[in-house]
Formats: sequence, C-alpha cells, structure tokens
Amino acid sequence: MKSKIFASGLALLITGLLLFQPEAKAQVETGENIMTSAAQFGQIQYFRTLIEEVGLDDKLNEDGPFTVFAPTDEAFNEIPEAELQELLESPDDLREVLLAHIAEGAYQAEDMADRDDLTMVNGVELNVDQHEGGISVGDALMVAADIVATNGVIHAVDKVILPE
Repeated sequence: MKSKIFASGLALLITGLLLFQPEAKAQVETGENIMTSAAQFGQIQYFRTLIEEVGLDDKLNEDGPFTVFAPTDEAFNEIPEAELQELLESPDDLREVLLAHIAEGAYQAEDMADRDDLTMVNGVELNVDQHEGGISVGDALMVAADIVATNGVIHAVDKVILPE
C-alpha cells in the first residue's frame, strides 16, 4: 500500500513540477530505473507500452546510462491513423522508430544546450537546437525535462521522431 501511495505521489510531483512550471529547471530524481520511472509519468504511457511490446524494456532496465526522449501520448495521437496502424503492424519498423528516441549516455537539459547533435542507439543522428521555445531534438520539442532515473534520464517530447 505504501508503494502505491509513493508512486501516486511521485507521479503527481513529476506532473506538477514538469508540466505546470516548464520554465523551471524541474529535475526529479526518481530513485528507480528508466522503465519504472516511465511507468510513474502518466503522459508517456503509450511509449512505455510500445517499448515493452518490442522487447526494448530489457535494454532500458540495464545499467546504461541512457537518455530517452519519450513522446507524449498526445504525440502518438498526432500521427495519422493509417500511418500509425502500419507502424504497429511492423514490429521491426516500430522498433527502429522507438530506438530513434534513445541515446547512450545521460544528457540532462543543461547538457543538451552545448550540443549540436545527438546520435541515437540505432545510428540516427538528430540535430539539437536550443531556442526561446525550449530545446528540440530533431523536430520534437522537449515539453518535460530531467526525470532522472538510476540508469539515465527521461525527457518527454511533443512529437514522435520518425527516421527516414
């Protein structure tokens, strides 16, 4: 019972800090690995579910460190339905798309400010751009930053990165 109360409290804290005060350097240290931390952040549950479906949860349970740019559930809703369905029916393509959201190394928002690009674990190189609206990776804007897990960092982004 205590763990459920803790998880609910942590989820509320993450949501409050990261979504309602985006200008703040909202850093949350979860004390859990990336997959457990992602489960506590309600806005990225579809991404977490897909990670599990293609078997990448084992990778994100390893020591890492990793940086995960997790599209929000709303970001997945922005993909045309036919395109999303096609992706879901092709596990290899889905896996490649998900890998395009994971980088080796732990990069917090302040670390990203000094980078021009970042290479994802599948070899896709994405531009990193800091602008008055925030930080973008590829064409995805970080909407919540610095959920620090024991094996890396999670940033929520507003778009699904679709490698070409």
